[in-house]
Amino acid sequence: MGGLSPALLFLMQALLLIAGPFLLWRLGGGRHIAPMVVVQILFGVALGPSLLGRLLPDLWGVLFAPAALAPLSGLALMAVVFFAFLTGLHLDPAEFRGRGGAFAIVALSSMLVPTLLGGALGWWLAGAFPGMTGPHATPGLFAAGFGICVGVTALPVLGAILREMDLLSDRVGRLALGYAAVNDALLWLLITAVLAWAAADGTNGGGDAGAVAKVGVLGFAYVGATVLVVRPLLDRLLKRVAPDGRMGDTAVVVTCAALLASAAVTELIGLHYILGAFIAGSAMPRRYAAAILDRLEHFATLILLPFFFTLTGLKVTLTLDDPAQWAVFALASLATLAGKIAGTTLPARWTGESWPDALRLGTLMPCKGLMEVIVLTVLLEAGVLSGPCFSAMVLMAVAVTALTQPMTRLAGVWRPAGGAATANGRCGGM
Repeated sequence: MGGLSPALLFLMQALLLIAGPFLLWRLGGGRHIAPMVVVQILFGVALGPSLLGRLLPDLWGVLFAPAALAPLSGLALMAVVFFAFLTGLHLDPAEFRGRGGAFAIVALSSMLVPTLLGGALGWWLAGAFPGMTGPHATPGLFAAGFGICVGVTALPVLGAILREMDLLSDRVGRLALGYAAVNDALLWLLITAVLAWAAADGTNGGGDAGAVAKVGVLGFAYVGATVLVVRPLLDRLLKRVAPDGRMGDTAVVVTCAALLASAAVTELIGLHYILGAFIAGSAMPRRYAAAILDRLEHFATLILLPFFFTLTGLKVTLTLDDPAQWAVFALASLATLAGKIAGTTLPARWTGESWPDALRLGTLMPCKGLMEVIVLTVLLEAGVLSGPCFSAMVLMAVAVTALTQPMTRLAGVWRPAGGAATANGRCGGM
């Protein structure tokens, strides 16, 4: 295979990456076990040095040698940019209005409890296993990044799980989506702060408060400018090029140009281009969101994302005889499950949900999927996490996401006869 032309090599890679996970999920029965994203992540890890690299080193060297990966890197970057943009499109601030105090309490608790628990665990891990911290991370920075990783809930993947379980029209499903939307909004605020901290550390070697504040102020100023200036301009521009609400060629180009420009601005500021892509998605006029999703979502998730998963999988090196790596995996998994389930179930019950519904809400929230992998990749690139820690946390993301469906089904077994919810109405009208 050493004589393959670059074009043939790329086409073989693309065929393997795009068709492989989909066939496993669709024809291999994977869709009855886990969402598509779990299969895609596992497929990418399997193609990495931990499995294919060990079993077939010669084939792996041809398909995924450093020189052969160059054409994939641009596609992987575009995949993440589009996914962050689509995540922003899924977030509708109007969904948060009128939900009541009970909704806010549970939504905030479902993110903050596991994040704080993960932060405390991260602080301990930084001392117990120094090799888990990244080259640019202080114990505090590592703890903050680790806490965010534990606190993540993936809105798009949760939506896919709810759709597969026929819960999208269920009151519990709608509540879970609302909580996940708040989780994602808080995630981007927290990751902005951590990236500002990491960028200041990288610039100054020690990271003074002034540098952190500068990056943070620039970031929030950009968000403000997007809301006050860019969003109205986009609204008027899309009205002109898509008056009937359909995304024609011109409207698609305008949308993608806004996406790429926003990603470039945040990268220039010193934050991550992913943040800019997310901001662009959240800034799109809501009446065009469904049409944009219809044009872009399937291409981004089924065609582009496999390239990102492959490059991610190549960074995952699982060392079976490394107790530190497996300790991080086990402790992070336990912290995620305990923090997410308790941080959602208990306040949900306290605000009026029945125990069965509160428990179902709790078992849905550990879902992480691609969002977790993106956050981990960002923190790895920022020097907050080490390679072994990144590998352990990717495995954690796969494990807890795969557990989401069976845990929720198990929680549903304890529903009262007839399945009627017993909430007393204090859940903000949901």
